[in-house]
Amino acid sequence: MRPQEDRMEDLRSRALEYARRNRDVTLEQLVEFLGIPSVSQRPADKEHIRLAAEWIARRLESVPLERSEIMGTDGNPVVYAESMAAGPDAPTVMFYGHYDVQSAAPLNDWDNDPYEPVVIGDELFARGASDNKGMIMACVAAVEAAARAGELPVNIKFLIEGEEEIGSVNLPGFLSTHRELLSCDFVVNPDVGILGEDMPTIFYGLRGMFACRLKVRGPSQDLHSGGFGGVVHNPIHALCEIVAGLHDSEGRVVLPRFYESVRPLTEEEHAEMSSLPLDEDAYLRQSGAPELWGDKDYAPVERAGARPALDVVCIDGGTEKAAIPTEAAALLTVRLVPDQTPEEVRLQLTEHLEEHAPASVRWELENCEGFPASITDRKAPPVTALARSLERVWGSPPVFHRSGGSIAAVGQMQEILGVDSVLTGFSLPDDRVHGPNEKLHLPTWTRGIESLVHFLYELTGASGSQ
Repeated sequence: MRPQEDRMEDLRSRALEYARRNRDVTLEQLVEFLGIPSVSQRPADKEHIRLAAEWIARRLESVPLERSEIMGTDGNPVVYAESMAAGPDAPTVMFYGHYDVQSAAPLNDWDNDPYEPVVIGDELFARGASDNKGMIMACVAAVEAAARAGELPVNIKFLIEGEEEIGSVNLPGFLSTHRELLSCDFVVNPDVGILGEDMPTIFYGLRGMFACRLKVRGPSQDLHSGGFGGVVHNPIHALCEIVAGLHDSEGRVVLPRFYESVRPLTEEEHAEMSSLPLDEDAYLRQSGAPELWGDKDYAPVERAGARPALDVVCIDGGTEKAAIPTEAAALLTVRLVPDQTPEEVRLQLTEHLEEHAPASVRWELENCEGFPASITDRKAPPVTALARSLERVWGSPPVFHRSGGSIAAVGQMQEILGVDSVLTGFSLPDDRVHGPNEKLHLPTWTRGIESLVHFLYELTGASGSQ
């Protein structure tokens, strides 16, 4: 082993020891971070958003990093930090995360206060425990361990935003304005999770998103259902008819040309997905549904991650005053796969509505927005370095998977910064992300921290065996 490799291995050992020794301190810090209810959907929580940004900025400064600051956007601020001390010949890694969280409402569905974290056995319960504050702190802990070991082996940047849960609406402007500042070789995004406690996972694909509000209007004013029932088409009824007509009897989306641009699965992907412990029984257990639904030509794991899906996630209209309402509306979301685009889906939906919406009502699409799916090269050096790191800690190679979820920032950074994201995470499928009693499995989280420590040294070409 050459002297440089010897030195890196010594630093790796010291960093791992530091991470293990400070595990309880890191957990205490995470608990403090989770106590800030930084919900981005609620304007009333602006003060908590500010407090969360300030908290993580201080934490990054204490790593220590050369620079840590809060930077403004047209919405919630971004926290940026960096250390470029490894020099121009070393890789530059940017860790992405978000300090905002989903609303915890309704609070009655929680067993404990979502902003007063509690540890029960091996689980930490709190809003944001898995999504995404726990993952941010895993990255911070790993970088701090390497820094305290003597020196960072690679250049480090952090980009932590406060609007991921509302679609990262102001991130593109920030990325465009600060393109040079944010230049890096790749991004590490730990916001997707792990398929099982003993199944380390690297995600190489994310579905994109198209979302819109379909509004259906009928009479010019609310009408008494006794006087006009059976005479005027109820907008709620019309909306339900439209929604019911978006799929055929086999669960396939019927929009014109909807599947024409969908990139087909390769034989390798078919084989890999079929080998995962995600059969019909697994999806039934995780969902609690009495029966699965969807296109029978594809396995559930394929439908969930590698095929597009159209869903109605909210319907509103009418009151309890026994009147036919003037309008009803539905929020539609379409999870996109390569090579679909939000614009083509908008045009397909418009064409479908023009042909099939009843003439007895008027309709319009509002708030149309979206972003494309993303795919990362599985053989890229950062991906293989992460694979080696996960295998060192778990004792088995990671599985590769395509997530059914969507992270706007991944596509935005691909498009604006020209960099791919390495996707992993350390939350489990049953961690109830976005739901009541969100939790974090602490042994898996601890393994994740150690994996990230290894990762920083694997990027240098070191080959230790800790």
